[in-house]
Amino acid sequence: MASQAPLFMRIVAASVSVSNRAALIIRDIMKKGELGIVEKGKNDFQTEADRAAQRCIVASLHRQFPNVAIHGEENLDPTDSIPDDYIISELAQEVLDQQCPESLQNVKDEDIVIWVDPVDGTAEYTQGLLDHVTVLIGVAHK
Repeated sequence: MASQAPLFMRIVAASVSVSNRAALIIRDIMKKGELGIVEKGKNDFQTEADRAAQRCIVASLHRQFPNVAIHGEENLDPTDSIPDDYIISELAQEVLDQQCPESLQNVKDEDIVIWVDPVDGTAEYTQGLLDHVTVLIGVAHK
C-alpha cells in the first residue's frame, strides 16, 4: 500500500510519475511548434516547455507533499493557473515495489529538498533535438 511506504520512496515514486507527464507536455509543445522562447541570459534560454513542465512538476509534488521544499530552475509566477490535467497524483508502482534503503526509511518532510530542472537541455530542445533533453527531478536529504 502506497501510504505505508516510506516518505522518501513515495516522493521518488511521485517524481517518476510526474516526470512522465511533464515529458508528454514537452513533446506536445514541440509538436505544436510554438516554443515561446525567451532569453534569460547570454545563451540561456527558457521555453514554454520549461514553464509548463515546471508548473506540472512543482504543483503535483507540492499537492502531495506540501511540507517538502521544492525549488524549480525557472522563475515563475506562483499565481499562474495550472491546468487540471497537469496535476498528477499517481505514484509509480515500480518504485514502491523496491526496498527503501534503511538510512532513508525514517526521513521526515523537513529533511528533504526537491530540485527541478524541467527541461534539462533547453538549448538542444530549441533545436529540435529531443533525444538530448531530460526532465530532471533531484531529491536530496540531510
